[in-house]
Amino acid sequence: MIKIDVDNFHLLSKKAKNDIFVNHPDDLLELIEPLLSKGRFAHSKSVADVAVRLAEIHHVDKRKAYVAGILHDLTKSLSDEEHINYLKAYDLMKLHSPKPLWHSYSAVYFIKEKLNLYDGDILNAIYHHTDGLSKSKLAMIIYIADKREPLRKIEDNILDLAYRDLYKAFKELKIDVARYVHDKQKTN
Repeated sequence: MIKIDVDNFHLLSKKAKNDIFVNHPDDLLELIEPLLSKGRFAHSKSVADVAVRLAEIHHVDKRKAYVAGILHDLTKSLSDEEHINYLKAYDLMKLHSPKPLWHSYSAVYFIKEKLNLYDGDILNAIYHHTDGLSKSKLAMIIYIADKREPLRKIEDNILDLAYRDLYKAFKELKIDVARYVHDKQKTN
């Protein structure tokens, strides 16, 4: 396994980068581990594992599910200033979104800049993993996997339902998340 610095990843050939994303997921893990806290890294691996299982069942590219799951929270630990800089440069309207959503938008631009990954399916799933506004199967899988991966210890039937009916689980989870946000706003 070769040590790769995320700041120098862009120097690799397109073939070498693709090889890492497709054939060497452990190298991808090693690349991003220094960018995440220990807990966030464990969460990302758990999301990727759930996403791959859902992808197998629902006939979605498992590699894309894995990569989106691993990378979905890549910019979670950036400062507000760093998020603002990304959003000002690439997606100004998203500055009006709640701060907890910023990382899903900034991650896409970080991934393009630092990892030179431009796969539309993967980037779309990452971009919408907090807002649930994409109806692509991969985006629904990442949304569900992020909210219900086992380390979160949320006991409901959403994940079991997702293995049987992705669309119904996605719809129920969106309702559950909206209820949670509403209740949280009432208490603040």
